[in-house]
Amino acid sequence: MIRFLLHSAFFLDNLILIDPHDGGSIGLPRPEVKASLILITHNHYDHNAYEIIPHETVKLKYYGEFTYKNYTIKGIKAYHDKEKGKRRGETAIYKITSPDGKTYVHLGDLGHLLDEKLVEELKNPDYLMIPVGGVITINPSEAIKLIKALNPKVVFPMHYWVKGHYMPLDPIEPFLQLVNNEGIKILQINKPEVNEETVEKGTVMYFNNIY
Repeated sequence: MIRFLLHSAFFLDNLILIDPHDGGSIGLPRPEVKASLILITHNHYDHNAYEIIPHETVKLKYYGEFTYKNYTIKGIKAYHDKEKGKRRGETAIYKITSPDGKTYVHLGDLGHLLDEKLVEELKNPDYLMIPVGGVITINPSEAIKLIKALNPKVVFPMHYWVKGHYMPLDPIEPFLQLVNNEGIKILQINKPEVNEETVEKGTVMYFNNIY
């Protein structure tokens, strides 16, 4: 199960929460979940609101590999900008492998394209969560380049502007137009979660009208 809690927050299998925001500080609904493990890609206010979420364990900008309840989680260093973090700091990429072998890659607030070594390490995931709103992360055209390089089965765009959002990000439409130009199928999801039975491989799935 993958539940989208807006911005960059995803809840996996009712167990692992990635990048929770507090809702109010960015103009969006507050996440209302209980998590066993919280993974935070970087310590910015719109990604690090673990204190409002009941939880057992938190990993903040974690680099390295560990096992949690039969999930294998690897944190990989990346940057929030194209100057190796000089402008906005570092961000972790999380690669999560579930007990049944499904792989999830959450790119955090990635601000640059990946080198060949990282592409090789991350490619062919089942699910890719990628920022597409530009301004302070990669832009839509860069996101398309990474999607082609990483070859995920399913793409979930994140970190873009929606109605009510306080952050000056770009909306999702420019990204979706590029996706359409590439001939990739787009599926709009009108509820906040999907599971293995409701995802469709080879697609970009985006959540709309969910709050």
